[in-house]
Amino acid sequence: MYQYKTFKMFMALLVTIAMLFTTTLFAHHSSQAQFGEFGSNTKNFEGKIVNIKWGNPHITMDIEITGGDIPAGEKWRLLSHPTGVQEAYGFSKDEFAVGDTIKIIGWLGLRNQPVFWPRAIQVNDGPLKSNLRFTDMIDIAAGTFEAMGIQPSANLNGSPPTRAGTEVTAKLAEMGLLDADGNVIWPPPAN
Repeated sequence: MYQYKTFKMFMALLVTIAMLFTTTLFAHHSSQAQFGEFGSNTKNFEGKIVNIKWGNPHITMDIEITGGDIPAGEKWRLLSHPTGVQEAYGFSKDEFAVGDTIKIIGWLGLRNQPVFWPRAIQVNDGPLKSNLRFTDMIDIAAGTFEAMGIQPSANLNGSPPTRAGTEVTAKLAEMGLLDADGNVIWPPPAN
């Protein structure tokens, strides 16, 4: 009888561990699932930063909207990458402060919540900086990137384009914007 109870307790412990592992494994979500595909339509808006959390799993900023495609006075939350990814894209914690003005091109959440994912961010009068190298690749392949006035992500040059899709990869190759290893060349080589 004692062995049977021990076995049941052991099995219950294993099931609990498995459930905790599975929950942790799937707790992270896809930005595309929450905000739409990389190439989907974006919105433009401006606001004032009222709160910042520069940490993992995502950087968040609470924004009081002052203009653009979202009504002024509403409060929205910017969700972005983990700190390491955001820094690889060329952003630093020191660029953002409560009270700063911020202009954003981004995707609204698909679940009717006041959240958005940035395509590009401008703080105060600084440059409009890309927040997604794969969208940079999509826009470059479409011929629209340079007209957008966005500074490319810091890690665009030398990046593999596969996550941007096979059509984008083929177009970048056709444009002469892939190196011998199949990685993006940006800025484009001089003719």
